[in-house]
Amino acid sequence: MIKKNLMLLLSSIFLIMAFGEWLFPKFIGKLPLRLYGLIDKDLRVLAQSSKKNQLPKDYIALTGDSYAIGAGDWLNEVRKSNFFGSPDYSAAHLIHKKTGIDVISFARAGAGSFDGIWSEPVSQFLYINSIRDYKLSPPKHLLIFFYEGNDIYDNIQFLRDNLLETEKEQAERIELKKIQDFLNAEFEKVLNRQFDNSIWKNMLFTRSILHGISNLAEEWGLSNKQPKNKGLYNKVMPEGKGAFALIDGKKVQLNLAMMNGKKVGLPTHLQGPPSFALNNEERVAGSKDNLIGLSVNVFEQSLVRLASFFPQVKIKIIYIPSPVSSYKMVSSHIHFRGFMQDIDVMETIEIEKRHIKLCNTIKRVTRNHNFSFVNSTKSLKKATSTGFVHGPIDWDHFNKRRYQVLSEDLAELFLQTDESIRIDNCVY
Repeated sequence: MIKKNLMLLLSSIFLIMAFGEWLFPKFIGKLPLRLYGLIDKDLRVLAQSSKKNQLPKDYIALTGDSYAIGAGDWLNEVRKSNFFGSPDYSAAHLIHKKTGIDVISFARAGAGSFDGIWSEPVSQFLYINSIRDYKLSPPKHLLIFFYEGNDIYDNIQFLRDNLLETEKEQAERIELKKIQDFLNAEFEKVLNRQFDNSIWKNMLFTRSILHGISNLAEEWGLSNKQPKNKGLYNKVMPEGKGAFALIDGKKVQLNLAMMNGKKVGLPTHLQGPPSFALNNEERVAGSKDNLIGLSVNVFEQSLVRLASFFPQVKIKIIYIPSPVSSYKMVSSHIHFRGFMQDIDVMETIEIEKRHIKLCNTIKRVTRNHNFSFVNSTKSLKKATSTGFVHGPIDWDHFNKRRYQVLSEDLAELFLQTDESIRIDNCVY
């Protein structure tokens, strides 16, 4: 009797798994957002809802970090309030709705240039095409998001983690040739990645059941770890009020922005542009320019290799300003997270200079390789004159209103017939 029941149980499990393996690949694209994490990270493009069919055609691909995913309060809200279905929450959805063009995201949260521009798009593309019954064509357009707030930091940290033998070593000691040799080797590793060709690899349903539960638990845990309203970290102050700091013995008001004709006190600790050495004294005292230059090189080399992998794709660099650079600041000083996410207080005019310098640096790289450069700062500034585009909880990412504004700007790139290279100015 026990043997019979055991056989019955095993047969039932086998039939369920067989049915699941037949059905699951056909309905990956219909999975609700809450179950998105069940799928292998390299296959999640198939489950994205910003396209007409499971496999996109003549599509736009977004890549970069969490901004190209749609991270922020809008995503956190729909995750909590929608168990079934896949509601809009990102630029990909909004561009798709406005243009009718399929849009997917190859991006990865927290990624620097190597991972966000090269490793993730190429790995995902190759992996999807290695799975039975899937054939993903190259994208027609690539929108590469460069985020002013931490991409420089992420690239520097990437070099430190991989090229420094001890923690005591300084990143400034890393030579450009050493970086180039390292990047070339890492580029090839992605291209030469060996994929499992066993039956197990194509058992998408079974793998999702076995590994997906832990993935979901991890993602839900991260989504619930939102910043708390502690102190001034993400607190909007009453009209005309702001944080204060003692500078040269004087009490100075911080983080005041003009909005709807009124002064509004923004949170402290906002992400800002990295601190270039802007004068001779700073250049002698430190090596920030050198570090930023090395970081930009990682961005450029990753960009060039991606263009060689997708030679027929039209590439556009989308410059995303940091929160500090997104509002019309009227206080003399700003409290922000700067160079290596260090906390600093600096004159507003100096931060504006650093924003313009980094913007022009990224613009120069894109022009050198004949890519389009879209600076979203102008449309963002216009939007912030009448309301917030970050928060109220997550001030490191856009809220729904800003993703809508950004998407309208980007959608225009594909609604017009002019296919010429676009080069925006770096204006403040």
